[in-house]
Amino acid sequence: MPSERVQRQIDRLLDEAEAALGRREWPRVHELSQDVLALDPGNADAQTFLDAAVRAGVGAQSAVSSQPVAAAAPSAPPLPASFAGGRYAVRRFLGEGGRKRVYPAHDEKLKRDVAVAVIKTDGLDAQGLSRVNREAQAMAKLGDQPNIVTIFDVGDDPSAGSGQARQPYIVSQYMSGGAVDTLEMPLPIERTLEIAKGVCRGLAHAHKHGVVHRDLKPGNVWLAADGTAEIGDFGLAVAFEQSRLTMHGMLVGTVAYMPPEQ
Repeated sequence: MPSERVQRQIDRLLDEAEAALGRREWPRVHELSQDVLALDPGNADAQTFLDAAVRAGVGAQSAVSSQPVAAAAPSAPPLPASFAGGRYAVRRFLGEGGRKRVYPAHDEKLKRDVAVAVIKTDGLDAQGLSRVNREAQAMAKLGDQPNIVTIFDVGDDPSAGSGQARQPYIVSQYMSGGAVDTLEMPLPIERTLEIAKGVCRGLAHAHKHGVVHRDLKPGNVWLAADGTAEIGDFGLAVAFEQSRLTMHGMLVGTVAYMPPEQ
C-alpha cells in the first residue's frame, strides 16, 4: 500500500495521464502510465491507460507481456538539493511538462515558499533560450497583478542539469491550488465564472502592457491558496515592441486551445 505522499504523486500522474488521453497525446499517456506503474505496479487505472497507448501504436511494451512494466519505466530525475548556491532549498519534485521541470522550494533569504521551474535545454536552440528569457521578462513587466503569477528571480545553475551543463531556471510564486486542468470536473457554475473573471482581468492587464500570452489553456491557469486564478507560463508570449522570434505564419500554442482564426 503506497504511503500518503506517494499516493498523492500517483494521483497527480493519473490526472495528467487522463488529461493527455483526452487530447489524444498517446506518447505522453504512455510515459505517465509507466511512471505510475513504477510506483504502484498493480495500479489498474495506469494499466488501462498504458493499454490504450499501446493500442494506439505507442511503445513496444504490451500489457500482457511477462516482463513487468515497472522495469521499463525511466528513472526519475535526481532531486537537486537547492538552487542559486543554496538560496532556494528544494522541497520535492512537483512535475514536468514538455519544457519545464518544477520543484516547490523555500527561499531561505526571504523566508517564503516559491516554485522553481528548470528549463529543459535538450534540443533547445538559441531561439528557444531567448524565449525562456522572454518569458521572465514578459511576466516581470506585468508587475504584481493579482491574476498573473509573479516572477521573483531567474538564473542558471549547474546543479540543475546533468554533468557540467548549466540550465536556466525561473523562480516564481508558489501556487498551492494547482492548475485548473487538475480540478475535478464539472465545476459549479459560480466557481467557473469566478475563475473566468480572474483570467479576464489578468489578460486585460497583460494586453494593456503589450503582452499576448499565445498559449492560454487550463494547464496555464493556476490557483493560489485562497482560490484566486492566476495566469502563468508566458513562455510563448510576445511583447509588441520586441522582435518576433517565430517566422511569419508559424503557428505557436496548443492546438486544442488556439483561437478559430489560427
